[in-house]
Amino acid sequence: MHSQFRRSAPPSFRLAAILAGALALIGGPRLHAAEAANVVVDFTAHRQPTSAYSLGSTVSTFADGGSNLIKGPNQALWQRYLGELGPLVWRIPLYHHDGQVGSAAGGVHGGNEGEAYVRAIKGIGGIPMIAVGGSSNDNDIRAGDAAALVRYFNDNGGSHGGPVDDYIIGNEPDNGFGMDPYIHGGNGSDGFHAIAVAMRGASARPLSIAGPSLVTWADYKFGDFRKFFAARHADVDVVDFHKYGDGERVDNLRRTGQYADAIAWLRQEIDASFGDRASGIAIQVGEFNYNSWYDGSWRDAFYTSRNLVHTASVIGHVLNAGGSAYQYADNNGPLGLITDGTGRNDQPQGQHVRLPAYWGLSVWTGGTWSRRYGSTMVAATSAIPELEVFATDDRKKIVLVNKSDSLDRRVVMDLRGQASGVYSAWRHGRGMNPADFAAGAQFRAPTRIANAVAFAQGRVVVQVPWMSVVVVTVD
Repeated sequence: MHSQFRRSAPPSFRLAAILAGALALIGGPRLHAAEAANVVVDFTAHRQPTSAYSLGSTVSTFADGGSNLIKGPNQALWQRYLGELGPLVWRIPLYHHDGQVGSAAGGVHGGNEGEAYVRAIKGIGGIPMIAVGGSSNDNDIRAGDAAALVRYFNDNGGSHGGPVDDYIIGNEPDNGFGMDPYIHGGNGSDGFHAIAVAMRGASARPLSIAGPSLVTWADYKFGDFRKFFAARHADVDVVDFHKYGDGERVDNLRRTGQYADAIAWLRQEIDASFGDRASGIAIQVGEFNYNSWYDGSWRDAFYTSRNLVHTASVIGHVLNAGGSAYQYADNNGPLGLITDGTGRNDQPQGQHVRLPAYWGLSVWTGGTWSRRYGSTMVAATSAIPELEVFATDDRKKIVLVNKSDSLDRRVVMDLRGQASGVYSAWRHGRGMNPADFAAGAQFRAPTRIANAVAFAQGRVVVQVPWMSVVVVTVD
C-alpha cells in the first residue's frame, strides 16, 4: 500500500492522519467512504409487506414411538427448541372422525390428539393452521366432517384449544387422488366448493381457506393450477403450493430463485382468474425443503451448511416475492428441524440436535439470538457473485447469504436511508462435516461478531465466509 504521508504535507494533514490512526488503534469508528460498495440496501425503497403469516413450519404427527411436540419423554425439549425460534405459523394435519379429532397424516390416521396439538402450538406462541384430511387419506373429505372439525375448535369460545381460523383443504391431490375428484367431488370427496361452504357455515368467525396444495410448482403442473383456479377461485383465500428444491444435491443452492418465479407466475394467474378478489389473495409455499426424500447420497446437503444457506435463501426469495414460506417439518428425520433420536438416516441415536434447517429459519425469526424480520421487505442488491442480500424495515435487518463453496467475501454495504448509527452482526458459521453433530458449526447457534458498532456515511463492512450466513441489524 502506498503511504499517504509526504514530506511537504501541511501540519493540518499530518494531524488528521495521526488522529485517524489513533482512532483505529483504540477501536474507534472507521470510515470506508473510499472503498466502493458492493452491496446496496435502500431502507427507503419499500417492496412487499410481511406479516405474522410470513414464516412457518409443520408439526409432524409422526413420532414413531419417539418424541415430538406432545409425545414422548423429550416433548418438553421439543417445545423449548421450537419455542425458541419465536412465533411461527404451524401447519398441522388433522381430521374429524366419529366425534374425535386426530392426525390426518397419510397412513397414520387415528388418535384424539388434535386439541393437545393445537394447545401446544399456541403454547409456543404459534398460529395453528389445520390441513384438513379425509377419512382414509389426505383428500377423501366429507363436507360434514370438515364442518364438524371447525365447530370442534371454534364453538363455545374455542374450548378445545381454539379458536382456529386458518385451514387448508386437503393435501397434494395431484399425487394419486386426482384433481377432478378434489375439485368437483368423487373418490370419497364432496368436492372443494361443498367443503369450503360447509366450513364457513360452521363458524361465526371469518375463516381463511387455502388450496390446492399441489405437489410442486413446475411447467407440467400449470394445467392443474389453471383447472383449479377456473373452477374454485371464489372459494379460496390463499393459494398454497409445495416445492422441494429442484432435485439437485448441490445445485439446489443455485436455484432458490425458482421460488420467487413460482410466486410471480401464480400471481399472474390469480390476476387473470380471480377478478376483483385477486388483490386480496395470498400465496404460501405450504411445504418446502432441500429435497423431498433422503438417502446417504444427500448427507452432505441436509447435514451441512448447504441446508442452512438453502433455507435462508428460499425464505428471502419468497418474502421478496410477497409470499409466505413454511418449512416441512419439525420432526421428519433429515427433512426435520431437530434430529429424532432414533439413529436412523445417519442421525445420532439418543440425541435431539437442532439441524441446519432450524438455524436457517432462525436467520429470519431471530429467535432468542437476534432480531425478527421487519414489517416490509426493502430493495437490496449485491454485485458479488453467489452473495445474496435481503433486508427489511421497520426493524432494520439485513441477511447476507454466501453460496460460494470456496470464497469468503468482504461485503461493503451502502445503507441508504440510514447514514449513521450502530450495527450488530451474527454469523451462522460454516460446518461441512455431516457427521459432526457434537461440535459442527451448522448445528450451533450463531456467533455475535459485532455489538453496537458505530458507523457513518452509510458504510458497514462485514466478512461473510463461504457457505455461511451473516445477519446484520441496524439502529
